[in-house]
Amino acid sequence: MQTKEHSWGKLIKLHRQKQQLKQDDVAFGICTPSYLSRIENGMVIAEQAIYEQLLARLGINLMDQQFKQQEQISFLEELYEKLLSNESLHQKAIEKLMQMQSFGVQLEEDLFAKLVYSRYLLSIKEDDQARNLLLEIEPFIHWKHDRLTQLYVAITGFAYLSFLEFAEFVEREERLPCAHYLQTATSFEQANYYYHLAFAYHRNYNFQKALIHIEKASATFSHQYKPLFQLKIYSMKGVIYNDLHRFQEANVEFNAGLDLLNHVTAIQTPMQWSSIHNNIAYCYECQGLFEQAVHHYKIANESEEDLLAIINWMRACYQLGDFNLLHKLLNKYPFEQFSVQHQKYQWRLLQFACKKEITLESLKALDEEIFPYFMEQDYYSLTLFYAPLWGQFYEQLHAYKQSAKCYKMAFTASEKVRQRMSS
Repeated sequence: MQTKEHSWGKLIKLHRQKQQLKQDDVAFGICTPSYLSRIENGMVIAEQAIYEQLLARLGINLMDQQFKQQEQISFLEELYEKLLSNESLHQKAIEKLMQMQSFGVQLEEDLFAKLVYSRYLLSIKEDDQARNLLLEIEPFIHWKHDRLTQLYVAITGFAYLSFLEFAEFVEREERLPCAHYLQTATSFEQANYYYHLAFAYHRNYNFQKALIHIEKASATFSHQYKPLFQLKIYSMKGVIYNDLHRFQEANVEFNAGLDLLNHVTAIQTPMQWSSIHNNIAYCYECQGLFEQAVHHYKIANESEEDLLAIINWMRACYQLGDFNLLHKLLNKYPFEQFSVQHQKYQWRLLQFACKKEITLESLKALDEEIFPYFMEQDYYSLTLFYAPLWGQFYEQLHAYKQSAKCYKMAFTASEKVRQRMSS
């Protein structure tokens, strides 16, 4: 942040303008109007007595103002810590935060309040409103090792994930390494930022860099008691190891997460149980252990029904050859229940794959609609499973040209993953 004297200068200017006073009126007997102008614009730093006299003329006690500012910043820091920890906020605290939202960005505490409010908006999925607020704040960030820059870097990083802009987040970090702005932030804040980077690199198929950042998050976070965040680290590291085909190490992380869940009542929510079992199931699925995968997908959905875990469960059933269970799931969770596009497409592919009779026209219709979408959205793992399956169906109909096209698509997806993993 800027110095306290710069803040005082801005405060003098703000209240002088509110009271519709000229610089001559306020400066009379204290300093020259031109010197006041330079004080207000942060061009000079005067003696504290000058600030006290100027503010007193405007009816403001500097000591009271400093106490009020410190109290406000402490409140905002406490709120931000709770948001980072995924703790629920009391309604009174939310109302107080909203009352702090001024129409402009006049003082640094206004910026601070807007940044914390934008993080709150992201936590309640008001992403568009949060984005507009962050765009309003951006011109006032000095990109120095100050608190406002730290908050802006961390909150915009989280916003990238909320907007599903993983490549953009990775590109920013590669072009303008932002993690170093957080070197003087708390270790928990640094760990959160590294975790978010790991998430973005992973979703961008850069698993090696994802692993580097999740290990940084783990090392920075060590010796702190925040079990929910520790669980997130175990899960993220396990997911990354799984995609690197380091399955034994992935299982170690997932089992550590299960052990933590079993012993800490405060984090034992249906969502957490479902998430960890979904990850374990997918790890088994990647190893071709489909019976174990189906078992854990079932547990995941007994804990909390989640459409992603359900579509994964259906896919594992198909691979296991348990078509009776797959038909039951398709009937229990019809197409209309899904809203995420790749889940809807998978439902249609799996439902079609269960048919006893297939035609070349129907194969091509789904192929031409769905597979380009998977490739455009970088859903390489889905292409790697479904494209060869369609290739087999084409072969059964002796449509070898179409079959070769599907296998080539799978090869292309495999190469893209390999290139990103090795970058």
